[in-house]
Amino acid sequence: MALATSGIAWSAAAQDNLVRNLVIAADPQPFSADDLLWMQVDAGGVALTDSMNVYASRSGVFLPLGEFARVLDLAVGVFPAQRRAEGWLLDPTNRITVDLTTREAVVAGRTIRFAVDHAAIYDDDLYVRVDLIEQLLPVKLKADPSAQKLTVTTTRALPFEQRAERARRQAASGAMDTDDGVVRQPTPYRIASPPAFDVNIGGQITRDGQDNAGRYDVRVAGDLLYAGFEGYVGSDDDGAISNIRVALTRKDPYGRALGPLGGTRASLGDVFSPSMPIGASGVAGRGVYYSSAPLENLDLATPLNLRGELALGEEVELYVNEVLQRSQTSAVQGRYEFLDVPLAFGLNTIRLVFYGSQGQIREVVRRINFGSGQIEPGRFVMRFSAIEQGMTVFDVGERLGGPEVGSLRLVATLDYGLTSGLTLSAGAGRYDPTGRDSRTLTTAGVRSSLGPIAAQIDAALDDQGGRGVSVGMATRAHGVSLLGRHSEYGAGFIDETRQLGVLDQAPLSRATDFRADGQWTAPGGLIVPISLNARRLSRVDGVNLTTAELRASAPFGRYYASANVAYEAENVSVLERRRWLGGFDVNTLISARLQTRAGLTYEVSPNPSLETAYVTADWQLSPTAALRFGAIRALGPQASTAVQASHLWRAPRFDLALNVAYETRHQDWRIGLQLGFGFGYDPGRERYRITRPGVAGGGSVVINAWVDENGDGRRQIDEAGVPGVVADTNAGGVTTDADGRVYATGLGDVPTARVRLTTEGVDDPFLLGGPTDIQIVPRPGQTAQIDYPMQRSAEVQLLALLARGSAAPRPLAALAIELVPQAGGAPVPGRSDHAGVLFVESLRPGAYDLRLDAAQAQALGVSLIEGVRVIVPPHGGFVDAGRVVVRITGEAQQ
Repeated sequence: MALATSGIAWSAAAQDNLVRNLVIAADPQPFSADDLLWMQVDAGGVALTDSMNVYASRSGVFLPLGEFARVLDLAVGVFPAQRRAEGWLLDPTNRITVDLTTREAVVAGRTIRFAVDHAAIYDDDLYVRVDLIEQLLPVKLKADPSAQKLTVTTTRALPFEQRAERARRQAASGAMDTDDGVVRQPTPYRIASPPAFDVNIGGQITRDGQDNAGRYDVRVAGDLLYAGFEGYVGSDDDGAISNIRVALTRKDPYGRALGPLGGTRASLGDVFSPSMPIGASGVAGRGVYYSSAPLENLDLATPLNLRGELALGEEVELYVNEVLQRSQTSAVQGRYEFLDVPLAFGLNTIRLVFYGSQGQIREVVRRINFGSGQIEPGRFVMRFSAIEQGMTVFDVGERLGGPEVGSLRLVATLDYGLTSGLTLSAGAGRYDPTGRDSRTLTTAGVRSSLGPIAAQIDAALDDQGGRGVSVGMATRAHGVSLLGRHSEYGAGFIDETRQLGVLDQAPLSRATDFRADGQWTAPGGLIVPISLNARRLSRVDGVNLTTAELRASAPFGRYYASANVAYEAENVSVLERRRWLGGFDVNTLISARLQTRAGLTYEVSPNPSLETAYVTADWQLSPTAALRFGAIRALGPQASTAVQASHLWRAPRFDLALNVAYETRHQDWRIGLQLGFGFGYDPGRERYRITRPGVAGGGSVVINAWVDENGDGRRQIDEAGVPGVVADTNAGGVTTDADGRVYATGLGDVPTARVRLTTEGVDDPFLLGGPTDIQIVPRPGQTAQIDYPMQRSAEVQLLALLARGSAAPRPLAALAIELVPQAGGAPVPGRSDHAGVLFVESLRPGAYDLRLDAAQAQALGVSLIEGVRVIVPPHGGFVDAGRVVVRITGEAQQ
């Protein structure tokens, strides 16, 4: 910025380096945009701020140092362009400096070295991991992502108590501003839009030729008939079409999916039925689906079933609150599926990590509120579906399932908020449990809270005489989420939500679940998320099944390690089988030229042994080429080792990979080739673009930034584009080109997505844009266009002077003023420096009246000698607005 303001022209290389650094800053390695949480900051029971941007990822919890220092009233400033922060703590002699370039911090002369995953420049602030914050500032911190709360304990008296008390009074009077500055941009459905396509083609040859294969899958998505259309075509190993899926969906997290009929999601075609709190679970089929329930809220009895598209050759890992819970190594009919995902009471971070067959890595992050299920008084929430179970609109390929395939499944549930503390629930359904006769059931229940405890009761009856009742309770105690649920069944009642895939097993007589989630602070300040899940099922035939699993995950330097221990027990009459198992996984947390994953599984009892071990390494040769090596060793009676090597070419418009594999036991070798690419429509340029895969699996966005010379908000043909605007999405950072445009894919199919725009890399320091935080509702195949008109602004300089008696006016430091736009709008604050010079940046063209900050003027007893008006010309630039002369009120002037 110093070069820009001094008039020295930047070289092209310097500009490229700045833009590259901004892209890195917009997509930091320790976390991504999807990891954003808004945390309340408390200290001693006093709310310091209702909302502060915090990022919680597998690397840890990161706080914005500049914003956090302002909350605590500490004099610490952040300088993003220099990648550093500096200031002082409590006393000007107690200096603090944090330098990301050298990865060193200095506090009161003490040097603290930190790793690359401990801090990052992001969104014009320096985000620092909580354990490093505790070394820099005189505080102890406890971050609870599930409760969205940051508790501060001071180790020295800090000057924020009075400010916190004022904030408490403002909150009590309702005067606090809760607007987070996010602008919603509508993304309306159209009768038709140019569809997006994803294509994956793969083939292999083998040693004996018997397992030669050629496969493909094609996904298409776009708007059709004022809904979102999604289609999938997949083949078997012989290249014959084996699966086709189609669906029309309307989604609206704000409750207007069907316009006046409301709803948050409605689908027609190949859909999934919702799960009931007791009885019927969610299954796939062809039919209709409707819901007015919040997209990211669940109650204690409703299981979370995660399903989505999984490309050919992809693997996916599921993390819940940063603890590895499950994984899936291959797609089933083009999808992944995680049923009955364990959740903690409160806010949950759901992270899906996808690994491509050649080393590509991407993440999808969701936030799920898991609570009592209470809704506002007088509000109804409905879920409904009618499907033919296990069928698709186009009946091709081999059917999966038993006699229940093709049967009608009806599910309807209704919740009503009776009071602020009591919600009533009812439901009805018709379903065919696997291996059982068709049955119809009705349910009734209540959701409430008993102080800090959320409680839920559901009862059900079916037309076969079956009956069931389920009671659930959840709370948070000492930072630990505790959840318990117990169910009793009679007369052959089938509860699919607790007994998935009944088959020929006897029905349950009772079921008990217990779950605990918390964090353990290890020596040295390392925070380790821990999850315990236990279940006991008792069947009417006397069989008792007990399972329990303890999981923990944590970052260690550049790596993220996960460990689990599981217990299984089955009691049948006098026979008993018990087994202890375990596993360990580690992967590279910070993206680097060499990305590694490794793990093993083992049995502890009754036969201690190592079962499997694997390792993969991905080496980034260049931005367009990568190598992968993998090996897996299976032990036991039929021990074998399989090795794989791949070479990936990442072109701007496609991925191409050559794969070679060898298995030792059968001395079998395989050679394969895989190609992936996408077609996405760019509405800004009104043409298709060939992209890398993923454009049809989620939303995309086009940024259109230009100099709006006439201020009408519409781009004319002669108005120049603005290069260097960085758009930060949940898929990474991208930068506008010379025409001011950029096309970004990979926004996913989440309820909402945010796009943050940064203009630090724009050559003209006086160009000023509009809102920088824009929220859209992404959907597969849809491209949202964000128009970003920019106008020339001004940097205004004023000189603050104090006139006393007959002496010449002298410079006045720390004078607080406000420039009030005559055209209306919020006042723009400013403060003079030690020499009395006052700079106000990013002022839009227009006329402004200057006034003193009322609180400071009253406290210091100063007033303006004469009014000051500041004029900013249409072309912006630097404006010397003259002097601001004040006097001590009541003093005579000579």
